[in-house]
Amino acid sequence: MSRRFISLFFLLLIVLSLTACAGKREMDELGIVGLTGVDWDPEKEKYELIVQVMVPSKAGGGMGGSSIQSWNATANGRTLMRASKNLRSVVSKKLVWFHSNLIIIGERAAKKGLKDIIDFFARNKEIRYNSWVLISQFPIKETLESNPRFEGSLPAEIAGLIENNQSDWSESYAINLKDMLIRLADDDFDEVTGRLTNYEPKLAPEGTYEQLDLTKNIPEDLREVISLSGDAVLKDGKLVGWLDRVESKGYLFVVGEIEGGAIVEYSNRKEKFSAEILSNKSKLKPEIKDGKIHFKLDIKTDVAITEAITDLDLTKNEDIESLQKNLAKEVETEIKSVLWRAQQDYGADIFGYGNAIYRSYPKKWEEIKDDWDQIFPTVVTDIKVEIIVKRLGMISQPITKPQ
Repeated sequence: MSRRFISLFFLLLIVLSLTACAGKREMDELGIVGLTGVDWDPEKEKYELIVQVMVPSKAGGGMGGSSIQSWNATANGRTLMRASKNLRSVVSKKLVWFHSNLIIIGERAAKKGLKDIIDFFARNKEIRYNSWVLISQFPIKETLESNPRFEGSLPAEIAGLIENNQSDWSESYAINLKDMLIRLADDDFDEVTGRLTNYEPKLAPEGTYEQLDLTKNIPEDLREVISLSGDAVLKDGKLVGWLDRVESKGYLFVVGEIEGGAIVEYSNRKEKFSAEILSNKSKLKPEIKDGKIHFKLDIKTDVAITEAITDLDLTKNEDIESLQKNLAKEVETEIKSVLWRAQQDYGADIFGYGNAIYRSYPKKWEEIKDDWDQIFPTVVTDIKVEIIVKRLGMISQPITKPQ
């Protein structure tokens, strides 16, 4: 081996070691933002910007993973840019957002309006456009103080809730920064995105969990664990109310975003059924009758039976047809509940009816668009739901009979 080669080899080792030291030193100087929260202080008339900064730890924690220590930094400002600059007075590290994919907006800030908030984040080159935008039912400080139950950090916990909801739950609808930006810029749409709340169900005396109405405030003694439950409804970019889980599922049926794995249930005094959605197709179409707009909503859903307490013979076509009709009625009820909530309570066109009219009947839309807020609550939707049982599970006959 030549002396020249040996010299080059040792020179390379020195350069690599110096680079590694510099890289380590640079990492020590960074504050990695796990999630960003925005709220509004009505007394000071200032935005409140909160970042949760992640600090990896060697200590074990959580359920099956290393814990990640974190600390929250807060700053105020009349604009979000001023608040972000004011963070420098309480944070010694250089904050970086490249690994953050969560933006959580508090109820007070959401009621004031999202357009300025989304504008700020959309212009920031460090913010990822696939970051989830969620609305918290409580002040951001309370939300960020929630303790993760199953993950090493709160951002990972919330990301897991979103993933579970998308894959096999479908009782909330989270959208990302890019989609929120597009919808806020479109006057033909009102918006829906996931609601974060803090609650821990109480164990009732009879041994079952209490069913909480999550459209109402959660008692303070239940604010212990983070939950993705239902949705926030935005009109003209401002929070106007909430959808509960049933209404959120109905919304997902209407807009064709219901995912496989979601459950359809039917029960009466004698029978109980649950069915898992395998696939779903939703078609929403505007029509003009006698000069008036109405909508036709056709839904076709394939399901697999997952529970059956019944006297029915599920191998007989007539019994399966009866079950399919009853399941379809349940889906129709869920859809009607969210239509009523959106049209009568909130007056928010979260389904994109206006956009559908514009695409199908542009001249008609030009005639009515200025009066759409008054017309939308009166629009009638004809609903047709078809449920098809594709599978009965591993057994064809029920083993549990109704009492």
